[in-house]
Amino acid sequence: MQRTGSGLKTQKSQKRTKGLRSHSNLEEVHGNCCERCFDYIITGDFSGLYRGAKNGIVTFITNLSERHQNFQKWFALKRKEQEQRATDKTIEHPYPRIRTIVHTNCFEIIGNMVIFANTFVVGWQAELLPHTVTDRDKLVSTILENFFTFAFVVELLLSTLCWGWTSLLERENWMDVFLVFLGVLTTWILGPFGIEVDFLRKLTALRTLRLIRLARAVRLRPEFKEMWALMKGLTDSGETLFWTYVMIFCVLYFFAIIATSLIGKAEAFQDDALAQEYFGDMILSMLSLFQLMTLDSWTGFARPLMEKQVWVALFFIFFIAVAVFVMLNLVTAVIVENSFSESKSEEIELAVRLEREKEEELEDLKQFFLQIDLDGNGALTKQEFFKATKQRKIRQKLRALDIMPKDIDELWDILDEGKGEMNVEEFQSGIRRLRGEAKAKDILRLYKEVRQFEASVDEVEGHLGASRERLRNVQDQLSRCKVDVAAFTRTLVRAKEA
Repeated sequence: MQRTGSGLKTQKSQKRTKGLRSHSNLEEVHGNCCERCFDYIITGDFSGLYRGAKNGIVTFITNLSERHQNFQKWFALKRKEQEQRATDKTIEHPYPRIRTIVHTNCFEIIGNMVIFANTFVVGWQAELLPHTVTDRDKLVSTILENFFTFAFVVELLLSTLCWGWTSLLERENWMDVFLVFLGVLTTWILGPFGIEVDFLRKLTALRTLRLIRLARAVRLRPEFKEMWALMKGLTDSGETLFWTYVMIFCVLYFFAIIATSLIGKAEAFQDDALAQEYFGDMILSMLSLFQLMTLDSWTGFARPLMEKQVWVALFFIFFIAVAVFVMLNLVTAVIVENSFSESKSEEIELAVRLEREKEEELEDLKQFFLQIDLDGNGALTKQEFFKATKQRKIRQKLRALDIMPKDIDELWDILDEGKGEMNVEEFQSGIRRLRGEAKAKDILRLYKEVRQFEASVDEVEGHLGASRERLRNVQDQLSRCKVDVAAFTRTLVRAKEA
């Protein structure tokens, strides 16, 4: 143990020394670059100054990129380690009771119920009017605010203690962390000091967005599949919607220039109050064209203008053809195509994840096989198996594989194929079949084996019937032999008497 501790200390000291050296080297490089830049400035060599500054910036960006990549690798390893510690019960956890509580269905159900209740409370608070709210309503609202803030803080704290601090930096948890921080800031920090920040308090209505988490929790259930597909499509189409709005703005801006020039600034419409109201400047023209794009009561201003100038109808028709019939339908097609591509990518990602989980499971089973293979010859015997299952750690691993202690005695008979020993591949395939659900091919294989067994039993029964028939023939022959022997005996007795 001392040697191990000293080894760890030596490794840490070596890493610290290496980090100090790299840091000192980096400072030395920056110092040399600064000295060279000053030399270039003094000597008036601006081309050298440009090259030195360029090299310095490139070196700085390269070092910064390397440090960022190293941090990402370290964070990924740390996240994987904390996830394994939170999910694998065989690995020691600093807070085992909290891990047990977080992984229970009751914890998830209570959290979802609190989110659902908070949504109704936020709606009730939004309906309260300043001139009609009473002191009782304020008291109830304050109590509920403190209760929900406390509940969300406790939930976030327990989840962090279970999954590790790296879970706070995951993208799907950013909204939860922000809402909890906002609730603590407005309810427990600014509120007691009498600091009223109406804008921050109104932002607490964003707690309703936690319903997305509720939808994420039930996404695997078949009855909520369509709802999750719609929500996933909406969130994944954010970038497409952004560029859609950019394109709509460009189209509106282009046609607003034409409408302002041909209608608002035209001599025929100078004295027309309706034309000046809808197309007097760029902003009014864009708003009017947006109303025309939505086809909302656009004839109210289009028909009077068309009565004065007929060509205005051609302009409106052309705008509707471009903005409504082409662009909006094209945007719809792009969003639908994006949804289909996201669905296909999800299927591919799911297949890759299942394959990765299968490889990890096979590797875990291989390591488990090496643990119970006491002599290390690559073949597991019955004696080694039962001797290893007496160890507490092995029993915990089997329990993690959904194999209870009462099933250990039958486990060898199930896994063994009659050779008295098994290799690692046979052990892996056997354990994986025990853990998985029975599939159609497994049931078909079992049905086939039962049919073969029935055929074997029928064949044995046929052999038994033939054997009985032979036994009867032998018995009849013995009976005849007995009669013949008795007759021969009587004949001998008569011959002696004669």
